[in-house]
Amino acid sequence: MMSSLRRLGALVGAAALVLGLAACNDLTSSSTSSAVDYAACATDDSELQNQNVDRTGKGAFPDVTGDDTPVIAAGKGTEPTSKVLVKTLKQGDGALVCPGATVKVNYVGALWNGTVFDSSYQKGEPIEFSLDQVVKGWGYGLAHTHVGDRLELVIPASLGYGNQARGNIPANSTLVFVVDVLGTSTTTMADESVLTGATATGEALPAGVTVTGDPGTEPTLTIDETVAPPTERATYTIYKGSGETLTEGQNFLYKYVVGAFGANGQTQSSWSQNPQSESAVEAELVGYTVGSRVLVVIPLSDGSAQSGQSGAAQQVNILVVDIVGTSTME
Repeated sequence: MMSSLRRLGALVGAAALVLGLAACNDLTSSSTSSAVDYAACATDDSELQNQNVDRTGKGAFPDVTGDDTPVIAAGKGTEPTSKVLVKTLKQGDGALVCPGATVKVNYVGALWNGTVFDSSYQKGEPIEFSLDQVVKGWGYGLAHTHVGDRLELVIPASLGYGNQARGNIPANSTLVFVVDVLGTSTTTMADESVLTGATATGEALPAGVTVTGDPGTEPTLTIDETVAPPTERATYTIYKGSGETLTEGQNFLYKYVVGAFGANGQTQSSWSQNPQSESAVEAELVGYTVGSRVLVVIPLSDGSAQSGQSGAAQQVNILVVDIVGTSTME
């Protein structure tokens, strides 16, 4: 899975980060509220869960066989259209997975006809990702499960990729997954005083790039397109926080504003969402401190530009990243 910050560097303008379509309400009477202790997590997503998830274990679930490597049979009956169906095949007793958490999983994904389109079991390596950075069916379905669970998820197209084809997944596909939950993150948000009390460094930013805004508040990123863009990847510290220092093997929580030379002034912000999680090593931010605001310049390789773009000025992306906490995998 591509690093989140590296993936952000490939985006410009208002390109969406989270895959999937807006959820539709189910007209059935099934409810998940009795099966979930929403008070156990800091985020109350009970309304979204009741609208979009059926945890009763009823419905059209394809048969699953195999232990070490599960095998999904072709589905029978009526495919779901509005709710992700969740069945617990094996109950775990580990840590609770809360909404928006980063999880470590093994999984196999198949189309309704049983055709496998992806499998971490076959690749021999589990993956980690934030529930805020995947299709909504995954994010909704894996929330409120436990480490050690083996789950079967049946995701309707409306909570998957909708009418868009993705690689070997045709448009309007029902997705079936078997997922082993191997780990989940516990997060520690920085105190408000750490975020608002960061110290301005006065470090000069690249020519044409301006960032305004107090520490702990959403910044404004402005890019002057008349100035030649920078050509090398670099990181600049705008505010230095007084929180803990990020180390190798550690994940951090962040909010961002992203823009690009060639994006005609468009930017995208994650400040209205839950903080995202990333490896300090992958983001090249080992040694930086919680509470800091940094600006990251990411020139793209020639083959990485968005479709229809050309020229160096359209391949340089600018991220303003606020480090707001840490995340530990259990």
